[in-house]
Amino acid sequence: MALIEDHVMRVFGRVWIKQPGAVCDDQAVYTFSVQAICANFEKLLETSDDTGLVIADSRLPTDNAAVAHSIFTQKFRTAGDCYPRLLEMPSFGHSRNHAGLQVADLLCSALLFPMATAAYCTGHVANVHVDPGFDVLAGRFGNRLRAVQYRYNDGSRWRGGLTVSDQIAKRSGALLFNRTALE
Repeated sequence: MALIEDHVMRVFGRVWIKQPGAVCDDQAVYTFSVQAICANFEKLLETSDDTGLVIADSRLPTDNAAVAHSIFTQKFRTAGDCYPRLLEMPSFGHSRNHAGLQVADLLCSALLFPMATAAYCTGHVANVHVDPGFDVLAGRFGNRLRAVQYRYNDGSRWRGGLTVSDQIAKRSGALLFNRTALE
C-alpha cells in the first residue's frame, strides 16, 4: 500500500462474486471488465490531459485477441472513438516482466481477493479460499485502499473505483472496505 500511495497510483476494477454452482462466461466477464478498465482509464487520462497504454495480465492468445478486438471495435467505430487517449489496444504481458502487473498481482492476491472472499463468500462458500479471519485486512487496509481508488462523477452517478458484482446476495461494494458497513 505504501508503494501505491507514495507513487500516487490509482486503483479501479471490478470484483466478481460468482454464485456457487452457477455457470460463468469468463470470456464475457473478462471482456466487459477490460472495457470498463479502459473507460475508467480514459476518464483518468482526460482529467490529467494525458495519453496512455493498458498492459493487462496475459491469458490464452485467443482470449487476449478477443479482448483486444473488442477495444479495437470501440476505438474505430463510425460513431467515434470511445478511447481517444489510449494510444493502442491493450497489450498483454507477464507479471515477471512488468512492475505494474506485479503491483496489481500483489494488491489483488494479498488484499483484494482475501478481503472480497471474507466479505462476500463467508457463510456461502466453504473452501480454503474463504476465511472470515481475512476480515482483519479490511480493518487494517480498507480505508487506505478506498482512498487510492480513482472515482469520478459522470454527471448522473459515481463511476470507477473498485466495484463489486455480488451474484450471491447483491450486496454493496462498501462491504469490501468495511465488513460492518451493512451489518
